[in-house]
Amino acid sequence: MNNEFLKGIKARERVVVLKTVIHLDSQQISLYKDSIVPSYQQMIEVSKKEVYDLNRTIDRKDAEMKLYKYGFVGMSILAILGFIL
Repeated sequence: MNNEFLKGIKARERVVVLKTVIHLDSQQISLYKDSIVPSYQQMIEVSKKEVYDLNRTIDRKDAEMKLYKYGFVGMSILAILGFIL
């Protein structure tokens, strides 16, 4: 009988401790959630800026490639005309 009584006391003590743990965990989760949402928004803004910068770089490189292509075609035409004349 005494063993069962001691088990009951231990269980009640554990319930109190676990309720405290649950309360502290829920507070920590709410704080963590509050810090994650702004961090996520900041990451989105940084990603948008990086995508914009990369698109500008691609556009510049595309224009540069067109310049080289047309320059090569123009020089080829001049070389052919030079050989003909």
